[in-house]
Amino acid sequence: MENFTVYWNDEKTAFVDCSSNPIKITRFVMHPVKQIFPKDEITRYELGEVLKSRCWDENRANIKLYLEKMGLNEFNPYEICRRTHGVMFGSKIWFCFEGEKLCAKDVLMKG
Repeated sequence: MENFTVYWNDEKTAFVDCSSNPIKITRFVMHPVKQIFPKDEITRYELGEVLKSRCWDENRANIKLYLEKMGLNEFNPYEICRRTHGVMFGSKIWFCFEGEKLCAKDVLMKG
C-alpha cells in the first residue's frame, strides 16, 4: 500500500503512513467534519474499514460492472479508493496518493 494524504477541499487534513505497522496517521486538522481518522495509529484492518466506507456497497446488484469498468476482478477497497480518490457524493474529503499532482477541482464532483 502506498502512503496518501487526505484533503477536505484543498486543505490537507491528514497524512497516512502505510509503511509502518500499525499505520501511522499524522492529523493536521481535528475538526470532526474534515477528519476521518479517530486516532494517530490504526491497524491495517481499521484502515481497510475506513477505505471501505469510501466505496460503494460491495453487495450491490451491479458491483461486478463497476469493478470491471475500473479494471478490477474483486472488491478491494484500497484499489477502488486508489482509482476514485475516495470521493463520495456530497463529501469534500478525498485522497491524494504519492506522485499525484491533484487539487480538489480535479477530483471532487461538481454539483
